[in-house]
Amino acid sequence: MKKLSISIAIFFLFSLPTLAQQIISIKVEGNLRTDKETVLSVVNSKIGSKPNPKTIDEDILNIYSLGFYKTVSAWIDETSVGDVLIFKVKEKPSVRYIMFEGNEEISDKKLQKALKIKPYNILNKKLIEETINNIIGMYAAKSRYLTSVSYTLKKVPGNRVDIVFHIKESKEGVIRDINIIGNKALSTSDLESGLSNHVKKGPYILTFLPWFYTGKLRINDLENDRQKIIDKYLSRGYLDVKVSEPLVSIEPDTGNIHIDINIKEGKPYILKSISFKNIKPLTKKELLEALDLKLNKPLNMVKLRQGIRKITDMYGDKGYAFADINPIIHKNKETHTATVELDVNKGPKVYISRIEITGNVRTHDNVIRRELELKEGDIYSTSKIKKSKQHLINLDYFKDVKIMTKRAGKNKIKMIVHVDEKRTGMLSFGVGYGTYTKFGVQGSISETNLFGSGIHAKLSANVTNKSSLFNLNLVNPWWRNRPISIGVNIFHDQYDSYDYTEKTTGIVPSIAKRFWDQTLTVGVKYSLTSTTIDLDTDYPSYYLEQQEGSYIESALKPFVTYNTLDNYILPTRGVHTTLNTTIAGLGGDRKYLKAVLFGEYFHPLFWDFVGHVKAQVGAAQGYSGKVVPIDKKFFLGGIDDMRGFEVGKLSPKDNDGNYIGGDREAYGSAELIFPIIADLRLYGALFYDIGNVWTNSFDFGDLRYDSGFEIRWISPLGPIRISIAKNLSPRDDEKTTVFQFSMGALF
Repeated sequence: MKKLSISIAIFFLFSLPTLAQQIISIKVEGNLRTDKETVLSVVNSKIGSKPNPKTIDEDILNIYSLGFYKTVSAWIDETSVGDVLIFKVKEKPSVRYIMFEGNEEISDKKLQKALKIKPYNILNKKLIEETINNIIGMYAAKSRYLTSVSYTLKKVPGNRVDIVFHIKESKEGVIRDINIIGNKALSTSDLESGLSNHVKKGPYILTFLPWFYTGKLRINDLENDRQKIIDKYLSRGYLDVKVSEPLVSIEPDTGNIHIDINIKEGKPYILKSISFKNIKPLTKKELLEALDLKLNKPLNMVKLRQGIRKITDMYGDKGYAFADINPIIHKNKETHTATVELDVNKGPKVYISRIEITGNVRTHDNVIRRELELKEGDIYSTSKIKKSKQHLINLDYFKDVKIMTKRAGKNKIKMIVHVDEKRTGMLSFGVGYGTYTKFGVQGSISETNLFGSGIHAKLSANVTNKSSLFNLNLVNPWWRNRPISIGVNIFHDQYDSYDYTEKTTGIVPSIAKRFWDQTLTVGVKYSLTSTTIDLDTDYPSYYLEQQEGSYIESALKPFVTYNTLDNYILPTRGVHTTLNTTIAGLGGDRKYLKAVLFGEYFHPLFWDFVGHVKAQVGAAQGYSGKVVPIDKKFFLGGIDDMRGFEVGKLSPKDNDGNYIGGDREAYGSAELIFPIIADLRLYGALFYDIGNVWTNSFDFGDLRYDSGFEIRWISPLGPIRISIAKNLSPRDDEKTTVFQFSMGALF
């Protein structure tokens, strides 16, 4: 109240007669920019009641607390018919302009975003202080931690003021050293590795990469860094280790930042025994394997912590959703030995009483429910909940997926699946120009969650003066809510070249079933196409001579896929293998067999790097006197396989130098994938490719090689890939360096 007594003058001037009259009216005077209703909204005195000095005092304080007024007073005006309660206010000045002085690092336009008080607002010092804090925060985000901000008020006519924020920018703060004191058992470099705060290291232009460090102070990560240091000691048995809170000091003149951390190591404890209580239905062997602790070795507390989480999940998979694993550690400080006892309180088995779906506006409940590994009435399972969440993420219908549980009784639990939907439809349109085809238009409309039903649909067209392509693709991945996929692809393609005209029309229905938690897919496609090629030259190439005429292809295409990738868009671990086969000759003019086996493997490495290897091998063979059609032969080269070669130009040639394809292919790739800006889903990849295409048989003594760098961006418009590759064994007229670009919709 001291501040109030200095800044406000309160007058309560009225004479209360022995028999006070009722209040017949409440008036507000002196308000120019604020309305009467704003004042009356906090007044407790009522028309029809008698004036009460205590209530009016409270009204005055309430009006002042609005923050709009410099002084507030009140009095009673007596009339023959009753009392009129009058509140008189003197408004604080309003803000005319807001200006900044001294700012060079951050523009006025950007500083405007920090404003809590705006022009034309009533002057409010609390909002000014909040604005100052925001400005300081903006400078701290730029590592200018010692920047100071003050303000002055300039009076202008009309009871208004201009606010001028005076900014004294500090130098950019950079971590110059991290002083770790007291460490003997672990080296300073070991303790510093993995911390979020680093000494500045590497060329600044490359500091967006994980192995170069900006030296930027991450204040919010200081405590996490402290815990990382503690964990490094705990993983080596130092159970008594003490690590001080990091002490940060900044030099005002240079901006150099120094971080001091004091450590008291103690001595390591040797693990002598592990015992358990109340572990059924699990066995001691299963629990020991989960803990992975070694007797007569330093007690690894980090492994113990991780093991307890594994054991908790193991009980969760048995239906014990509320299992509590209590580790009891007995330390002998004289011998520096320790024993570990795990006391298991399983609680009752828990069943799913209800599954509640929330957040889905477009997507039907059944589209979400069918992806869940658990159903109502099932016994609780931790691993099945995790798998269910991953299934929903892989649909790519949602920005975020959360699965929560809530007790619904002694042995019942409610499972709440909350999704945050994102746009799944895409409309694209483009215009292009080619020296031969001239102007053309292309467009597509796609929807991966048609009407919220989970059906995938895409209609695309590409029309130029010399060509036209129309394609309709429909896939229902859950036929009758069973893990059976049915689909159909219908297309028509026409192309007028210099020497020929080609028309192809086809339909490809498909059906497939998924097994083993949807990791294994077995299916078959049937392809029926009609193609006509008319020549318009007297000197056709070998390729055209082979293709001339009309023919029908009728083929069965069985396929098998095994997929355990953790994420279909940005995988970091898991296996994906596919075997595609073609049996052409069920009627029609073509008779050939073709098989392609593809496999890839992802595995997380150091930092946020991911290792990726993939390989593909294929073979084709004609039968009944027929040969493999040239358009069904193998051609490598392009951004999806051998990136050091132009699209389709890794292939056998005829005597005229035309690419005619081969009957055998093999290629493999090794990649090191790393984040460039992970929040933007922008990644880089270093790669090495090896492979070739052969005419009649595999010849692994004749392989081609390339290596290079690729940028991958999962953009809001779809995945974008840019690669530059070096052909390590160029021949004839092959390019030594190949640049390639691709962009596609997430469909």
